[in-house]
Amino acid sequence: MKRTFATKLAVIAFLLLLPASSSSAKENWIKVKSKNFTVIGNGGERDIRKLATKLEEFRHVLSLLFPKARIETPVPTTVFLFKSHASFKPFKPQYKGKTRENVGGYFLAFADGNYIALTSELGGIDPHQVIFHEYEHFVTRNNLPNAPPWLDEGLAEYFSTFTTSDDGRKASIGAPIPRHIFTLREGRFLPLDTLFKVNRKSPHYNESGKAGIFYAQSWALVQFLMLHNGGKRQPQLMKFIDGLSAGIPVEENFRQSFQADYKTIERELRSYLTKLPFPSLSITFPKQLDFAKDTARIPMPEAEVQYYLGDLLLRGRRFDEAEVYLKKSRELDANFTMSQISLGILRLGQNRLPEARKLLESAIASDSRNYLGHLHYAHVLSREERYEEAITSYQQAIQLKPEVAQSYSDLGYAYLNLGRDEDAVASFKQATRLDPRNPYLYRSRSYVYLRLARGTFAGSDARMYLRLQGWHDDHSPYMALALHFGLRQSKQATPASNVLAEAATKLTASEWPYPVIRYLQRQITAPELLALATDNDKLTEAHAYIGLDLSLSGIREEALRHLHWVRENGNKDFIEYPLALAEIGRITASGG
Repeated sequence: MKRTFATKLAVIAFLLLLPASSSSAKENWIKVKSKNFTVIGNGGERDIRKLATKLEEFRHVLSLLFPKARIETPVPTTVFLFKSHASFKPFKPQYKGKTRENVGGYFLAFADGNYIALTSELGGIDPHQVIFHEYEHFVTRNNLPNAPPWLDEGLAEYFSTFTTSDDGRKASIGAPIPRHIFTLREGRFLPLDTLFKVNRKSPHYNESGKAGIFYAQSWALVQFLMLHNGGKRQPQLMKFIDGLSAGIPVEENFRQSFQADYKTIERELRSYLTKLPFPSLSITFPKQLDFAKDTARIPMPEAEVQYYLGDLLLRGRRFDEAEVYLKKSRELDANFTMSQISLGILRLGQNRLPEARKLLESAIASDSRNYLGHLHYAHVLSREERYEEAITSYQQAIQLKPEVAQSYSDLGYAYLNLGRDEDAVASFKQATRLDPRNPYLYRSRSYVYLRLARGTFAGSDARMYLRLQGWHDDHSPYMALALHFGLRQSKQATPASNVLAEAATKLTASEWPYPVIRYLQRQITAPELLALATDNDKLTEAHAYIGLDLSLSGIREEALRHLHWVRENGNKDFIEYPLALAEIGRITASGG
C-alpha cells in the first residue's frame, strides 16, 4: 500500500472546478482575526466580523457542553466567506465530474491547518448554520474520527441551529429545521438499516436528488435521540458512540445501547416527527457572551489575497489552478513567505524537487521563524533521500512549533530511512502523545513496529486504528493485515486467525486487498493470489505478504523468493517494500 506522509493526514480532499478567471482577486477582500479564527471574505466587513464573532460564541458553548472534547488545535483555522454562489462556484466540490451545486460550504482538515469555505448567498438559509455545521465536523472528527456519515452529518445539522439571544446571555441548540421536516413529511423515509449503510461514496450522500432525505433523516434521528422525552435516550446515544470507539459491530452496538432494534426506533422516530412543538436545548450564561471586541480587521495586500485563494485550491490538489494564483502573488511580492511555501508544496506535489527546494530555501531566508518553511523543506530533502539534512530541518520545525504532531511523525520516517529505529519509535510516540486520536499516527507506528518485528506493539497500534477509524476506510484492510501479522510475530496464532475471520465479514470481497485475506485463510494459493494482482503495485503487496506469511511459517527459502521479488521489482514507495527488506534481513541474520 502506498505510504502517505503526514502532510496528507486526516485529509478530506475535494476536487474543485477550474476558475474561469482570476476575477475573484479583483474584488475587495477583507481579513478579520479573532482569537481562534481567521476569516477572509469578499463581502461586507460587518458580515465577516459577525461570522468570526458567531464562530467564537459557538466554539465557547461547545467547550462548555463537552468539557472533555478536543477543541483546541495547534494549527490555524481559516474561513473563506464568498459573497455569492458565482464567486464560490470555482471552489465547490465535484461528484462524478459535475459541480455539487447544492453545496453551501465544506470543511478541509490538514496537519498544518483547517479550512472552511462557504457562501453567504444561501437562498433563505442562515449562513451561520452552514459555518456551525462545518465547524461541528471538525469537532466530531477530532473526537470521533470513525463516526458514520449519518451521525457525523446528523450532529452537524443538530448543532447548526445554534443561536444566541438576550444580548448574548442565552443560547439555543436543536431547534427544528423546517426544510428537513418538510422533506420527511413528504413520505420519503429511509429504513434505518439503509441509512446506516450510507458512506461518503454513496449516491444518498452525493446526489442532490437523494442527499436531501439523507441529511433530513440524519438530523431527525440525532435530534430525536438527543431531546425526545426530556433527553431520555441521550445517555444511550453516548453509549452508542462509546461502542463505535470500541469497534462493536453497528447493529449489535445499536441493540445494546438503545435496548431496541432498528424497527422499534424507526417507529418511534416516525411518530415523533408528526408531533409539535419540537423541543430544543436552552442555555443561560452567568454573564454576557461578548467576543466582538476581540475581533480585528487586518490589512491584506493583494499578494496575500492571491495566496489565500491559491492555497485553498492547492489543498484540493488542483495544482494548475492554484499555480495561477500563487504565481500572481509572487509577482506582486516576491518575498511573501507564505506564497513561496505554498508554491514549494505545489512543486513537491508535482515531483519538481529542485524548484520546490529553491522556493522553500527562499521562504526560509525571508522568514526563518516560520516552521512551515523548515517542515516542507525537510519533506523535499527526504524525497531526495538526503535524510541527515532532513532530520536537521524537521528538528528546526519542532523547535519553532513543538506542539505539531506531524513534524514528529515525519521525523520518525527520516530516522527509519537511516536505520535509526529507536529514534523513529520515540518520534512516533511523541506524535501520538500530541494527537492521541489521530488514527493515521497509529497506522504509521504500526508499520514501524511490524518492520522491527515487535508484533505485540504493531498489533496494538493496528487495532487502535481500526477502533478509531472503523473497517470501511481505504487503509482498514491493510491495518487488518498489520494486526494479523503482528499477532503472528508475537506467536498468537489463534487471535491472528480470528482477525482474518472478522476481516472477511467486514471488508468488501470484490476489492483489493481482499484476495490477500483469502490467501491467508488458505482459500486460494499463492499462485492464484499473484494471478489476481493485475499491476505492479498489487504484485508488490502480494509478494510481500506471501513472503511474510511463509517466513513466519518457517518456509524461509520460498519466502526469500517472494521477498527478493519485492526488493528487485517492487514499488519502493509502498510500505510493503521496507517490510520486505526488514524480513530479508531477519532471515539472513538467522542463517535462513
